[in-house]
Amino acid sequence: MKRAGQIIKECEIFKTDNRLTRDELLESPDYLFTKYQNEIFRQLHGYMRDNQLTQKDVAKKLGVSNAYISQVLNGNFNFTLKKLIELGLVIGKVPKIEFVDKDEFAASKKKVHPDYTRISKKAADKISEIGLVNFPA
Repeated sequence: MKRAGQIIKECEIFKTDNRLTRDELLESPDYLFTKYQNEIFRQLHGYMRDNQLTQKDVAKKLGVSNAYISQVLNGNFNFTLKKLIELGLVIGKVPKIEFVDKDEFAASKKKVHPDYTRISKKAADKISEIGLVNFPA
C-alpha cells in the first residue's frame, strides 16, 4: 500500500512555489486513480480477511496469477474495466461507476469519512493540512 507521502509526490501536490489548490487536486487523474486503487484494495483485503482466503485462493477464482493479486494488494495495478467487474463479482459485489459533476464531487469530499476516525492525530493533521478531508476535533 502506498504511503501518503508517496501519493503526494506522485500526484505532484506541491508546485515549485506553492501547493495545488483543493480543486486542482480533486481534478488530478493521479489523485482519483490512487483513490480508486485504495478502495479496490480495501474491498479485496476485507473479502480475503472475512473469508479466510489467501492470495492464491483469490487468484484461482479470478483465473489470474498469484503475482497479479500481489500487485493489486500492493497498489501496483491498472485494471481493465472487465477485470474490475470480474473482481467485484468474485467478492460478491458489483462495481458502481457513475459520473458526477466536479463541484458535487468536491462537496462530497468535505464530509468526514468514518474510516478516518481511526488514524493518528498526526496523520489527520497532515491530511487536513493538505486539504483532502475535514476531520472532527
